[in-house]
Order: sequence, then structure tokens, then C-alpha cells
Amino acid sequence: MDALHLKNILKSELDLDSVDFSKILMLANELAKTDTDNVRFSIDASHISRLGRELVSKQETAVAELIKNAYDADATYIKITFIDSNSIGGSLIIEDNGCGMNREQLINGFMRISTKDKSINPLSSKFKRQRAGRKGIGRFSAQRLGSHLQILTKREDEKHGFSLEIDWARFENGDLTHISNKLTLQDSIPTGTHLIISGLKDSWSLAQIQRTYRYISELIQPFSLPFAPEKAAGDPGFKVEFFQRIHGEEKIVADEQKSILDHAYAVFSGYISSNGTPYYSIKSTRFGIAENDLILTPDPKVRTVYDNNVSDYSNLVGVSFRAYYFIDDLLPTGSRGAVRNVLKNHGGIKVYRNGFRVLPYGEPKDDWLGLQRSSALRQLLPPHHNSNFLGFVQLNDVDGINFEETASREGLIENLAFFQLQDFLYKALMKGVIAIAHARSRKVFSTDTYIQVKEKEKPTATALVEEIKELIEDLSYHAESTDIPLNESSWKNQASSKISSISEKAEQLGNVSESLLKEIGMLRVLASLGLTIGEFTHETRHVLTALSAGVLELADGRPTEETLRNLKSNISSLQAYMRYFDKAVTQNSQRTLEVHEVRDLLSDFERIVHSPLQRQNVELAITVKGYDLFVKPSHRSEWASIFFNLFTNSLKAINRARTSGKIQINAGEIDSSTLYIEFSDNGDGIQPDHKDKVFDAFFTTSTAADALADEETQVTGSGLGLKIIRDIIEDAGGEVYIHQPPTGFSTCVRIEYPRATDEEIPDELR
Repeated sequence: MDALHLKNILKSELDLDSVDFSKILMLANELAKTDTDNVRFSIDASHISRLGRELVSKQETAVAELIKNAYDADATYIKITFIDSNSIGGSLIIEDNGCGMNREQLINGFMRISTKDKSINPLSSKFKRQRAGRKGIGRFSAQRLGSHLQILTKREDEKHGFSLEIDWARFENGDLTHISNKLTLQDSIPTGTHLIISGLKDSWSLAQIQRTYRYISELIQPFSLPFAPEKAAGDPGFKVEFFQRIHGEEKIVADEQKSILDHAYAVFSGYISSNGTPYYSIKSTRFGIAENDLILTPDPKVRTVYDNNVSDYSNLVGVSFRAYYFIDDLLPTGSRGAVRNVLKNHGGIKVYRNGFRVLPYGEPKDDWLGLQRSSALRQLLPPHHNSNFLGFVQLNDVDGINFEETASREGLIENLAFFQLQDFLYKALMKGVIAIAHARSRKVFSTDTYIQVKEKEKPTATALVEEIKELIEDLSYHAESTDIPLNESSWKNQASSKISSISEKAEQLGNVSESLLKEIGMLRVLASLGLTIGEFTHETRHVLTALSAGVLELADGRPTEETLRNLKSNISSLQAYMRYFDKAVTQNSQRTLEVHEVRDLLSDFERIVHSPLQRQNVELAITVKGYDLFVKPSHRSEWASIFFNLFTNSLKAINRARTSGKIQINAGEIDSSTLYIEFSDNGDGIQPDHKDKVFDAFFTTSTAADALADEETQVTGSGLGLKIIRDIIEDAGGEVYIHQPPTGFSTCVRIEYPRATDEEIPDELR
């Protein structure tokens, strides 16, 4: 069609009362192609789905990016609901109370690919948050998660909201600019944005939902205050809750209570009664403590570091507080990183006056209660840094009689009421800290010699680590403190004494821990060797059977050429097994930790499983992206155990499915510090309610072995294999979990493992 004809058709369309915008765009695009002097880029619609797969590979990351977008929109609350999502095809609703979008922002923001908005405006408009979302990833995250997206959004200053519907299936082919998406006015929707993602492409286990929560924990205030209203000035925080709705029944599955606060070892609270009497309470399920409304009595050994010791709290009538107490060394391994991150960024006691946050109290470097200083001076020995607490104090003083903010709005005027508040909170917190220390049989004051003798008679590794940590933190505090001059002789003497104590405690710790570490290491070695030997026995038995048949035929004097070829092949297989497993066993028995390249590990494994793959007619494909993928120093036999256990599990699943077997192994790098290996098969899969259990000890999806089964069958079907794999990987600082399988596969086990540092890689391997 020539340019003149296209111009006439376009003019006719523009003259119509009802404009077909899609047709006009198509005609304009065709007309532009007739330009003989210039050419223009065009974008295929399939680019959208391709970017969704490539930019957002993990489903947890996709949800995390959408949550970050809500954070960037100055939301203070976001609710995430998974509806019938334990299998593919469910729905996901993400609701936030942020600023929302108007028509212009929808068109020029969400619907425009690769904008510069987050580069030009790195801070959010209302609370001036540092924007957390990656540029342009939100729309691709929505496409990655489901087949259909509906956006309901409204700004506070707009009369109407909008509904935008996107069917991602329409983006499989054609020109991107020719695909229209329905945008309509919407009444009766609250301020903020609701994303309704239907036709979920993946199933979601409980572990995956909780893992997503951990990804965004750094954005979250540790808890919300029900009495604190929103305000325009200052950031009130960001609360996220995850819900699961199955067959109409909805329950909460992840929030700050479940993911953070449940790891607190105690909750301390208190208040000042109408007559000025101070009360405190201590609750600890772990240590069986439930003391309520005890009157706070003076303890001559417990004095605030600012010497504001008072007995009259009449100016604090109506004041109340709550604080969650954490002990770092006692945090569970799986959640330790997330909890530590929250304690580091939000630890301390925050102040709310008439429901509004008062800064800087409770900020990372603020020590308004003297907890850091008290810890450094060793007035009390149990842990009581700011990072040991997540708490708040509520001041009800509408008229500003006792508590008044400074002219600069940076804190409260330090009057008598303020000193009373410091004294009350410090002493009430220390009552709780002391109670927990007694429950743990720990010293409280340096003069508590009876516990000191007990520790010397039988020191524990945990106690020694705690003491060393406290001594080091004391030194760090003194070194950074502006309150204690570095040139004072008392500081030098104190530092010398602490360094000497650290050396002594470290030596004790080494003596106490050495035998335990050896025992744990040997148990893990034996466990992995047991699996390796079981697989070796299992595979060599098949080879020996074939060899016996060939030898008998050879002895009869009638060997065929095929028999001789099979004999040679089986002998080569047996030699390969011997070399592979001998190398693994020898290295492990010598406790040698070495750096291994992922491609080499997988190449050795591929050679050794060639025979069983042929025997069972199973196809194996290995893809490794990148080079120099060196894993953190480890035992080779542990990798043999990992690969062979996953391999035999896949073979069992394929046999149960009675299908033409396929196993796929993909490996590559996540970032500069972490590698991944994905082991997928097309067997009978794992039931959704089993995905969180398969790594538990003695849990197995295999049929129980009977009493006459051989030894390796008993071992490999006991339910210990994946448990040992998890222990090996987590002990190295990695993670293993059931991941969404690639298309055409039913199960995928994903390993994320630390990468070797430059210093750990020998020169000959560089």
C-alpha cells in the first residue's frame, strides 16, 4: 500500500465521530514505513514476556519488587493475599495505601517502558524514602507472576480512580504499540493501588511466601503502633502482612510478629499509674517467666549512666512502654540474618508523643537511654545494647506540660520529666535483662563470683562466645566514643585488660569447642560418606552383574563381538566408579577442604552416571552459564553425595511416573558472591503440602523399603539424604529449596552456594 493511499485512509479514520485509536496507530506506523529517507526502531510485543522471564527469574523476587514499588509510593501498609495458590492457576492480590496513580502517571509511568523517573527523582514524594524498587521491573514482575493483571488505583487528590486491565497473553506477537489495554474510571476505591494478578504461573509453598517476606524485611519497621496515626511529616514506617486464602478460608502466614518478634526471648513492658507509681512486667515463654505489674523498686547496683537516679515519677503519669528483648547468639540459624538486619537498622527504644514519632530517639546511632554506654562500661554484664531491643514508649501529653519538643523539632527539651523518663525506662529494662540472665545462669554484675566459679569449672562455648563478643564491643565503643578521651591512662589500662581477657577467653573457647567441632565434622563426613558408599555399591552391583554374564560367555568359548565390547565398556565403567569414589572418599577422610569449579564437578558427575542413564533410558542435559564458577572450599565427597542423592531421587521419581526420563542441570552465578545449581526432572513431582517437609529428617516420598532390601536401598530410602544435603549446604552458608521447575519438568531442587573469594582460589586455578 503506497503512502498516498495510507494518508487517505488515515484522514478518513480521523474524520469519523468514533475514533478507532488502534487502527490509527497501525496506519500511522505503516505510513512511517514508507519514509524512504529514514528508518525507525520497532518493538515486538513478545519482548514483554521475554523481559519478564529474564529480568525476574525467581517468583519470590517478583513479589518483592512489587512490594518495593508500594514502599516507593509511600505506603505505610501493604496486604498480600495468595488465593488458592498452592497449585498453578491461583490468584495474588497486592493492596497498598500509598499515593496511588492518576491517568497521566499510569500512561507515562507504568505503561512506558524504561523511564528515567527513579533516576531523576530518587526520593519518594511524601516521606522522602530512598526508592528501593529497580527501575521498570514492576510491570515485568507482574507479567512474570500471572497471565492477567488488573490495577485499581486512586490518588487522594483525585475524585475518581482508575481500573487498568492487561492480558499478558496478547503480548506474544505483533507490534507492541498496536496492543491496547482497557482503562476505565472507577468509583468507590480507596486511595492507593491494588494489583490483582490472576492465572498464577507458579505454585506457592509456605516456605516460598516466608522467603519473600525475608527479602523485604530491611524495609519494614519492626512493629506498628495501633495508637499512632499517620502524619504528613516523618516516615511512620512500613507494615507488610502475607495471607493465604484456601477454599475461602483466609489466614495470616507472614508478618513482623511471625518473622521477627516471635524470635524475641522476652517482652518487657511497664507504665506509670495515676498516682505516679512505676510498674513493670516480664514475659518469657522460653524461660517460663510471667511476672505482671510488679512495682519498680530501687536497686543500688542499677544506676543510669547519666546519674539521673530519681524516685519520683509524678511527671510520667500515663506513660507506658513495651520492648522486645533479643539475644543474638540464641537466634535460630534460618532467620538469624533477617532478624539481625532489623535489629541493626531499627533496634532501640523509640519515642511517640501523642501518637507521633519523636526523632532522633531510637535511630541507629542514638543512645538516649545510655544502653550502649552502659554495655561498654560493663555496669551490667548481660547483653543490653540498643540492638538487643525493639521497643517504644508512649507519652500522652497533649498540652505539652511535661514533654515539649525543641524549637528545631529535633528531640524533647531535657527537663525533669525527661530525666524521670530516662530513669524509669532504663531501670525497668534492666529488671527484665537481669531476670533473663538469672534464668540463663549468667552473671549479672562482675561481683557475682559464685557463677564465675561455676563457669570456670565447666565453661560452655556459648558463654565464652558471649563474653568475647561483649569485650570486643566494649573496645569498639570506647574506640568510637566521643565521651571518653583516647589519651586517658585509664582507657589505655582498660583496653589492655580487655585485650588480655579476650585472648584468655578465646583460648578457653578453643579448648572447649575443639572436641565438639571434631565430632560434628566427623559425623557429617560419615553421613556423606555413607550416602556415597551406598551409591557406589548400588552402581557397581549392576556393573558386576553384567561383567559376570560376559565372563561366563567368554569361559564357554563363544564370545560375540558385542559381548567383548560390553565387557570392555563395563570394565571401563567400574574403573571410572573406582576413581571417582576413591578420590571423594580419600579427600574426605583426610578432611581436606578444596576449591572446586562447578563445571568440573558436573563434568565428573556426568561421566560417572553415563551407564545408569543408558540402562534406564534417561536423558541428561547440563548447562553452565559463565566461567570461573569456583565454590567455597569444601569436601569433594560432599558434592558427590549431593549430586548422587538428587540423581537417585530423580530416577525414582521418573520410574514412578513411568515416563521417558529427562534430567536437567542448570548452573551459573547469582551475583559476585553466590552461585546456583538447579537439578530438575520430569518424574511424578512433589505434592504441594510436601515441599516444606522433604528436607526434614526421615521424611521420604519413596515407598518404604522392606526388611529384605539391600543395604544401599535402606540408606537411600530412609529420608536422610535431603536432610544431609541441607546440612552440608547450610553449614557452608548456602541455601537449598524446592524451586519452580522449568517448562516440561515437574520438580526442581535449587542450591544457592557461596562463591570462593579471590584469596581462596589457588594461583594454579586462576
